Amino acid sequence: MSDNVQRKRSYAAPVLFVIMVVLVTMIIMAYSKYLLTRQTHTTDQGQQLSEQYKYALIFANRLHEGSEGFLNARNEAEKLRAARMLGEASIASTESLELFAEAELLSNGKSDDDNREALTAAMNAVIGPDSLMASIGEHEGPLTDEEKATLTVVRDGAERMRQSLSRFRPPSGEAGYRQMMTIGEWIPSANQAGVELKALSAQL
Repeated sequence: MSDNVQRKRSYAAPVLFVIMVVLVTMIIMAYSKYLLTRQTHTTDQGQQLSEQYKYALIFANRLHEGSEGFLNARNEAEKLRAARMLGEASIASTESLELFAEAELLSNGKSDDDNREALTAAMNAVIGPDSLMASIGEHEGPLTDEEKATLTVVRDGAERMRQSLSRFRPPSGEAGYRQMMTIGEWIPSANQAGVELKALSAQL
């Protein structure tokens, strides 16, 4: 009888050990999978932010170049080139808006709807289909005084946005993407560019 009990005890210890090893292994595997999934998600989000930042740089650059181009245009070819620059700025404006809204949310803690609405209104005032910029140069002859004033304001505002955004260089590698999410060095520059956008719209 005692031999049977001892034999059962001798079997129980290894079985319990095996069960514990299996459980620990499963926990480690599950946690590793969680960390990998989280890292991948962080990398993807950082990459998206990096792309949006690049679009914001394009937006500010093209808005500045297009405005400057119209002010200095001496012929129709130069006007067309300036119009193309503004068209590229318009294309880049959607992703730029997303970046500015995210930066303001992370910087100021305002609700996403509130800051997005204000930034959208500002963007539309600057380069939307109903903005003053939308009809610049569509008529024959030289620019009007109103058009010159508008282009000057937009050019200078775009330069301020460009200067703000140039303080940060968007990354291109996975480690940089993750840092963009976890460290957030881009936030002050992008947030300031959003502030400059709203200030520009208030001048128009």
